[in-house]
Amino acid sequence: MTVRDWLWPRLPALPPLEPQFEAWTDNSHLFDFVAPDLGIPADRMPLSRFAAMRVPAVSRGRHLTCSAIAGCPLEAYRGADLVAPQPTWAYATDGQTGDVDTSDARRWQLTAQAPWYRMLWTVDDLLFYGESLWYSTALDVDGRPTRMVRFPYSAWTVDDAGAITDLDNHPLDTARLVYFPGPHEGILRFGARTIRQASSLEQSSADVAAHPFRLELHQTTAATLTGDERREVVSEARAALAASDGVLFTNAALETKEHRMDSDALLIGGRNAAALDVARHISMPGAMIDATTEGASLEYQTATARNQQWIDYGLSLYMDSVESRLGMDDVVPQGQRVAFDTADLTTPTAGPTGPVTED
Repeated sequence: MTVRDWLWPRLPALPPLEPQFEAWTDNSHLFDFVAPDLGIPADRMPLSRFAAMRVPAVSRGRHLTCSAIAGCPLEAYRGADLVAPQPTWAYATDGQTGDVDTSDARRWQLTAQAPWYRMLWTVDDLLFYGESLWYSTALDVDGRPTRMVRFPYSAWTVDDAGAITDLDNHPLDTARLVYFPGPHEGILRFGARTIRQASSLEQSSADVAAHPFRLELHQTTAATLTGDERREVVSEARAALAASDGVLFTNAALETKEHRMDSDALLIGGRNAAALDVARHISMPGAMIDATTEGASLEYQTATARNQQWIDYGLSLYMDSVESRLGMDDVVPQGQRVAFDTADLTTPTAGPTGPVTED
């Protein structure tokens, strides 16, 4: 029994929602929330993209990684030479749309997508889930795509036999699919513990910021108070602080003691360490999400050197996944390959009065 099979019969008791489904590794699709009445500890539920994106280091890493790759045009080559003309799917945004006939009961309408938008969310899929899917809305006489769009990740899954189906287990037209296997299983799987830890640190930091100290009501007399009496004293002190702008009255029987929270390790050191671990999972320099290792600097010698290192040791993980799949014979003719043009990332930006060079 899959998680989806177990979860589905229990959903009618929940409030009516319009949930976003997410494909999981066992052919399951889970909601972007955890229902307490399901009786499953939150840390045992699969981590959702929605929850991960609430962590600043994750969202920052995602935005930089996805937008950087999306900004690099895809080009077809034969050897070292550009192919002419280029494949129309690589650049066309002329409004080509198409219907996906997945079953008698369900049809998905795919609207035209700009290449930047299509690639942004493709890399997002590879980063979080380890796979992505494009659908060809038009084919040439050889059966190769001339227009392609990203198929929503919430609309498909892979069954136990490796067939790509819709959520009703109806197979999709394989002649029109371009499936991208990612470089890993997705950070929602192997990075779940790190992301949850970063989220917990953020929540703890917010609590410390809202309550920077704890107030002790220290009894100075030998009188013995019952549990109810102690709770009443604490309750009255809490109400007085809230209602009197932090002013509290005590008599000779009570002494207030302030205990400041040692927040430096939590607010600075702990969150920095968590952000570094997130950056390692995403495969990007920690400095790019403003996280530093001890003794390290946030600055690179040049932006060009930083970006080239980022491409070599981080972005290439996802770029190579896309390039290798789009270079296969069912997408471009035999002998051709597809590659990203990274010139905008590795070429210094021209100043207002200076040349595009660096000393």
